[in-house]
Amino acid sequence: MLRSHRARLFVLLLVTPLLATSGGAAAAVPIARPVSDMPAIQLELVTRHLSEPVDVTHAGDGSGRLFVVEKKGRIRIVRDGELLPGPFLDITPSVSSKQSEEGLLTMAFHPKFASNRRFYLHYINLEGSLVVSRFQVSADSPDVADPNSEIPLLVLPKQDQAHNGSIHFGPDGYLYIGIGDGGGTGDPSGNAQNKEVLFGKILRIDVDNASPYAIPPDNPFADAAGAGPEIWAYGLRNPWRFSFDRATRDLYIADVGQRAWEEIDFQPAGAGGGQNYGWNVMEGNPCFQPRRGGPEITDCIRTGLQPAISEYSRALGCAVIGGHVYRGQSFPQFVGRYFYADFCSGRLWALERQGSDEWVQQDLLTTHLLITSFGEDDVGELYLTTLADGRLYRLVAAT
Repeated sequence: MLRSHRARLFVLLLVTPLLATSGGAAAAVPIARPVSDMPAIQLELVTRHLSEPVDVTHAGDGSGRLFVVEKKGRIRIVRDGELLPGPFLDITPSVSSKQSEEGLLTMAFHPKFASNRRFYLHYINLEGSLVVSRFQVSADSPDVADPNSEIPLLVLPKQDQAHNGSIHFGPDGYLYIGIGDGGGTGDPSGNAQNKEVLFGKILRIDVDNASPYAIPPDNPFADAAGAGPEIWAYGLRNPWRFSFDRATRDLYIADVGQRAWEEIDFQPAGAGGGQNYGWNVMEGNPCFQPRRGGPEITDCIRTGLQPAISEYSRALGCAVIGGHVYRGQSFPQFVGRYFYADFCSGRLWALERQGSDEWVQQDLLTTHLLITSFGEDDVGELYLTTLADGRLYRLVAAT
């Protein structure tokens, strides 16, 4: 997802000729309709002294600290609005970050971090492989991690550009891992629809009951022949950010599109796994158009595919940045709404569910920022990171 900010203008100039017609039948779930009558929000600067930040999260330990992931391989701590001078962790010697979609991508703290001091990283190593590893906080200081404590859990060999995703612990205590389709235009290897490979999937593993991990017994393909037992959901291109609603436990997935549509996918709590979100049969809800200038595809088979709950075309941006459902206290009128943005256009939206099958997309803010990620603090307030200017912002109600 991390398209070079130097290429931003070039990407935006290409937006219009890259638009594709939608084609195909209507989605089973009504697509989000836009409204614009929401109260105003604004961004409050927390710190400007970061280097290509790509993620922000909290440890869930009541310390109030924010942990900001920098693309080149460092993790910084913000405490009480102040950036600590030394890094929490620096693994830059192990990280390849030269390409736009490489680097240290994201982190997740174990649900029992306060007692076991374990956290997990998702990064690209020097060989170009995708790595998920466990690390430990040092015994000397809670603000310093031990770089020599790494235990790799999962290593996937380099393909093209991995179209990377996120890692999060779910409300069930299992670690969920978003893996892109491996790269290449249109998923040429067919990874996203191939259940024998782990690319183009969300995985679900148990990091507590085996080394390096165990398979949760209720994973949808735990005992299936010809399928990776780690797979929780598939048919994804680039799930750059996904998150769980801390109140309802619903899962929201932002999947970056190929050339025409950006989408938000949804899995309600208790639905179980095994969902197929459609890539590369669909891009958004339309049939995927694999060849620019080729014949329009209007008859792709959507049986068994989960439609997106919201989508937008390249007229509004180039790469969706998934966020979180707001559960904070600063602006109660936004509670229950899912926040997301676009990397190229700097637009922010909120998505609200109304009734059982209607989603309303709300325009919130248009910025000049290259937004890379959203994050929550301990109490559910929202933050975002920006790439080029190295800043961390908090979302607040406009005055």
